[in-house]
Amino acid sequence: MPGRQKRYPVSFANMLIVVVSLCAALLIAVVFILQQQGMRSWYGQTTEKTLAEKSQYISHRIEMYLDKPHMAGVLLSHLDNVAGKIDSPAMEHELQHVLEEDFAGANSISRIGIASSGGKYIAFQRHPISGDVFMIKSSPVDNQNLIVYKGADENSGIASRVEDFHLDSRPWFIQAMESDKPFWTNSYYHMFANDGQVIGYRLPVRQSNHVFSGVIFADIYTSVLNNYLKKLEPTENSALLLVDGQRHIIASSKSKWLAKQDKQAQGGDAKLSSISTYPKLETLLQGVNLKGQTSQLAQLEGDNYYVLTHAVNDQTQMLGWSLVIITPETLPSGMLKHADARIFLSLAAMIIFFLLAFIFLVRHFSRPLNNLVQKARMLGRQPWEPAGEKRLYPEIAVLEEELDSASGVIFDMIADQKQRIEKDSATGLLTRSGLFNEPSLYENRNLMLMIRVTNFRDVRSTLGHTHSLKFIQFFAENLLQRCPDESIFCRYSEDLFIVVFPGHNEQKDLDTYWGMLSSLFQDTPDNRMQTDAEGRTYIFTGQAGAALAELNKETVADCMMNAGLALQQSRQGANGECVLFTPQMRELELNNICMHQALREDLQNDGFHLVMQPIVSLDNTTTFNEGECLVRWVSPSLGFVPPDKFIGLAERTGMITSLGRWIIEEACRQLAAFIARGAPEDFKLHINISPVQFQQSDFADHLLNCILRNGLMNRNICLEITESVLLQDSTKVIETLSYLRRLGLSVAIDDFGSGYSSLSYLHQLPFDCLKIDRGFVMELMNDKKSEAVISSVIMLSQQFGVPLVAEGVETVEMGEKLQAMGCEKSQGYYYGRPQPFDVWMPLNGTVLL
Repeated sequence: MPGRQKRYPVSFANMLIVVVSLCAALLIAVVFILQQQGMRSWYGQTTEKTLAEKSQYISHRIEMYLDKPHMAGVLLSHLDNVAGKIDSPAMEHELQHVLEEDFAGANSISRIGIASSGGKYIAFQRHPISGDVFMIKSSPVDNQNLIVYKGADENSGIASRVEDFHLDSRPWFIQAMESDKPFWTNSYYHMFANDGQVIGYRLPVRQSNHVFSGVIFADIYTSVLNNYLKKLEPTENSALLLVDGQRHIIASSKSKWLAKQDKQAQGGDAKLSSISTYPKLETLLQGVNLKGQTSQLAQLEGDNYYVLTHAVNDQTQMLGWSLVIITPETLPSGMLKHADARIFLSLAAMIIFFLLAFIFLVRHFSRPLNNLVQKARMLGRQPWEPAGEKRLYPEIAVLEEELDSASGVIFDMIADQKQRIEKDSATGLLTRSGLFNEPSLYENRNLMLMIRVTNFRDVRSTLGHTHSLKFIQFFAENLLQRCPDESIFCRYSEDLFIVVFPGHNEQKDLDTYWGMLSSLFQDTPDNRMQTDAEGRTYIFTGQAGAALAELNKETVADCMMNAGLALQQSRQGANGECVLFTPQMRELELNNICMHQALREDLQNDGFHLVMQPIVSLDNTTTFNEGECLVRWVSPSLGFVPPDKFIGLAERTGMITSLGRWIIEEACRQLAAFIARGAPEDFKLHINISPVQFQQSDFADHLLNCILRNGLMNRNICLEITESVLLQDSTKVIETLSYLRRLGLSVAIDDFGSGYSSLSYLHQLPFDCLKIDRGFVMELMNDKKSEAVISSVIMLSQQFGVPLVAEGVETVEMGEKLQAMGCEKSQGYYYGRPQPFDVWMPLNGTVLL
């Protein structure tokens, strides 16, 4: 036990301070002695050796850098029929991928592309400053014109054009046609960008019959190479140069040794400076063999410089360049001229002695400390074990005692915290964390059920928290009673439960289990819960989603997500329904996400347009003075999206409000222009209104302002609503519609008969027109039941004194039969397809079909 352990009289901290202080004092004395000795020779040799090793590293880095164009050419040359597929999107993607992914970063290839024997050209180029990638491509009309785009694809816009670009006149292309081997070009200027010199690598491409088909090229900006050399400088005052076999300076980390840029020389070779152009540089390199690996000390104006050279090449062994490193010789001012071996030996011996003493003390201190750390890692998980050492430093002994006393408290706290985290306090079921940590979850199970109690929140908001707690506890008890033994239960959230059934199950087993569990959502005596002393009872309503998949630690999260997706697919309001997850559900959700993003973007970028379909009187089908306004969406990414897909998504995401406001504004604007072109002044335009849109507090004000702003009359607009609008606040709906009708607007009930058939509201609801669903009209000629429904609705409209519009009329026979049955108006492809407003050509107050 800690009480039997003896302590050192001095703390480890004090002992360490004393020892280190002594070592410091002795070291200062040794340094003072060494200051009297010279170390110039030693320092010089060390510096030269260090520079030699550094130069090897720099040389290797530069060779790796210069080999990137060759590597890029090899990557592309392995593709099948490189030049033949130059126009394919796949080739564009591959070139862009090589530049942006395989050779990413500012210090890399500047341009990569392919030129075919047929004169076609495509390349991707990285801007030397911003790093942005843009595409250069032959014009699809004329190969002799190049188009420089602003970005990496044709949709980014055109930045500039290069006229009269003849590949067969370019020296490097001619050389590629005549050679089977890769080669490097001289430094030259691009023809289409004022961004300096480049050096290029060219790889001829030939077919299997050795016929020339094109050339792969990769370029490096000289300015980028200069910056790369600057980053590799051994010291701040050093200079790096790349020199070719004619002693021309290809690149330099110092701009003073570079020729001035000639931005007017587009497409021509660059004029490089020679070493002889700079007298001081030529003096430093006088007698230096640039083609070999050398190291020497040179003198210039009284200062000494280390000059090191290395041959530099790429894997093709075609460059034949040399790397020159020039570094000033510098020595610390405190160093004297000579060193004494005995002083170095004495210093080494003293340092070793103090180091061993320090190691001894640290190890003697750290060993029990490490043991303490290892035990602290298990703090709260297992009983505390005392230290094995008999003597401890005071600091460690106190820490050992405190941790020992705290271990029991922490163990109890962790156990209690784990219980609260992993067990739901209301129902006693596992929480989400508890479910993941349940070992039996991963033992031969493959069926997960996610159940939502849909009326829980209504109960809580109506009867309060106390009753809702009893309500959900009662549900949990019933759930446990109906499930087989060894099932795992989890309360995932306040109204969401998860059940994982035992064993390996199939879909038929799910049907069996749900047959038992669905009884929870039936109004039976066993399910009734007495809520108060008055004997009022409430039953459970809910839905479920199921996932069939092998459960393990890697798949349980996905399985839970899939069950949630299946639960989302259950029909709104459907009680006791269970949906099994299928991969199509995930695909549908992903599609909805993509559609939601595209919908949001196109709402901001005017991606929608309106069309109009005529509504004709069956007494006169040659003209019309009434039409329905319909919205169309052609997305740049998704193409044409049918309204039945995006309208529902817009309603679920709340974007129907913005879309509906745009439709009203655009419809009023286009109707005003239509009337101005000659349409009747009393032309009536039907506008579909979503129930969500209708519930907006400013709906009526916005609508009336749009009518007024465009110079229209209120009677020009007819609002089409469906019966589902009555599921909202029916009193408010009736008040709003009555207000708008008093101001002269018309109201039409759309898709009558297909929705909720709220006949109990129909006598209260103010409306001016009924539109029967096209589903009944399409079966008119073949189905007596559909004919009977239409006949009934016609009679109903006559009783209310309003016209009936039959949608979906596609043949003359359908129109004639509807007229014979007493229908007044019709709409459909037979009379006219939905067209933009500009297509319809009114004349003198008449619009012909």
